[in-house]
Formats: sequence, C-alpha cells, structure tokens
Amino acid sequence: QTPNPKTQNPNPETPETPKTHRDPATPSKTPREPPRKVHRISPDMGYVALGGYLLIGAGPAVVFFSTRVAHRAFLVVLTFTSCATWIFTALLLALPVIYFLPLGSSVQYVAPLIIYATCHEVCRRVLCLLQTKWTLRSLETIARHFGYKRVSSCDQMSMCLAWGLGQGVARCVFFFASNVVLVHGSGTYYADACPHLPFFMTSALSSLAFVAIHTSAAVVDFSEQEYTTYLQYIEAYGAQLFACVLTLGNLFAGGCMIVLPSLLALALVSMSRASTSFLEKASR
Repeated sequence: QTPNPKTQNPNPETPETPKTHRDPATPSKTPREPPRKVHRISPDMGYVALGGYLLIGAGPAVVFFSTRVAHRAFLVVLTFTSCATWIFTALLLALPVIYFLPLGSSVQYVAPLIIYATCHEVCRRVLCLLQTKWTLRSLETIARHFGYKRVSSCDQMSMCLAWGLGQGVARCVFFFASNVVLVHGSGTYYADACPHLPFFMTSALSSLAFVAIHTSAAVVDFSEQEYTTYLQYIEAYGAQLFACVLTLGNLFAGGCMIVLPSLLALALVSMSRASTSFLEKASR
C-alpha cells in the first residue's frame, strides 16, 4: 500500500503526537480570568467635591474679609447688610417669574432672564446708592454730635469695599446653594450643555469672578463719584450687568468654554481698573 503523503510525517526523526478527539458533549476547560477589583466611590464624595470647589470660589473672599474687614465691627455689619440686601432684592424680583414657570426650552429662557437681570441690577444699584448716602449722613451726624473726627476718604473706601464684598458673597451663596441638592451622590456632575467642565467647577469659577467684579465696581464707584465721561459711567454700571447677561451663555451647548474665561478676564480688567482709580484718587 502506498502511503498517503498528506498523512505521512514529513520528519521521520520526530515522532508524531497522537491526536485526541474531544467529545462535543464535554465542555472545554478554559482558564478563568481573576475577578477584577471594583473601586466603590464613597457616597460622601459629593460633599468632599463641593467643599473643595467652595474653597476655590469663596476662599479669596474669606481671606479678603479676614484681613481687610473683620477687624472693624462696623464694616462687618455693613458687609452682611449688603449681602442681605442683594438676596432680598433677588428674591423679591423672582416672585413675578414664578407665574411664568416652566419657561420651556433653554432658548426661551434668554429673554426673560435678560429682563430679570437688568431689573435686578437697576434695583440693586438704587438701593446701593440710597443706603450708602444714608450711612454716610448718619456717620457724619454721629461725628458732629459726639465731637469725633469726620469720615475720611480711607473710611469711605473701606465702606465701599465692604459693600461690594457683601454683594459678591451673596452671589457666591446663590451659586453654591443651588448645588446642595446635587451633593447627595458620588463625585461630581457634568451638565449636558457643558460636558467639558464639572458642574461644581463652573459654580466655583463664576463665584470667584463675581466677587472680584462686585468689589472692584464698588471701588471704581467710590473713586469716580462724579462721572465726566460715558466710559466712566459704563465702567461703574455696565460691568456687573454685562457679567450677569454673559452667564446666560451657559445655557447653550459648549457655552461655558467661552463664558468662564470671559468672566475671569472681565474680573481681571475690573481689578486693574479699580487699582488704577484708587491710586489716582489717593494721589490727588
């Protein structure tokens, strides 16, 4: 019989290994993978994340308050009064908006919120002027009655700083109070309109920017009490309103990537302008 070349061993020195036929009914024994370690996130991570971002957003305000305001009881009272006035104005102006809820899609929010932001800034500005003048008149009356020295420019500057800081703290309270319902979870959150930044990070950066903008605007308002040009008027009145309207860009997809850098840039410009105005006022 002629051997079949296909079944014949090509290398006769190497013995053929016998082929085993596996029974189809017998399951194959494959090595099992070791169980993977599942890292469970603690349910308290939401509180930890919010606390860390709170240090970013409110940390500079706390440092400024402790170094420039806390050593004088009157400035502390003025700061809390300013904060309470801002919150009261916001809540009072929010009452008519309740009857229009829900507003619908995100695009339909823009017009009502622009009107609301404008009315809020105008009312806040009027209350700021009234309370500032009333405070100065009261201090001047007390100084004349008891024979104290009159209120100096340095004291007025400190009062404006406390007033602006109180408004910035009120913004910070609103930003982080809206995140309290989100801390009952693990980690942080990402909004559909801003998937690139954590939701808590947007609140922290917005709070940081608004604290700087409000405080700087108060200094500019004090340094330039008599406006001679429209540019000075816009610097004192328009910066805060523009910042409020600018935050509406977060409603659009990817808008936070433009809004947050713009807010921080506006805060830096406002701080630079406030420093220049204060130095010009002090040199006169």
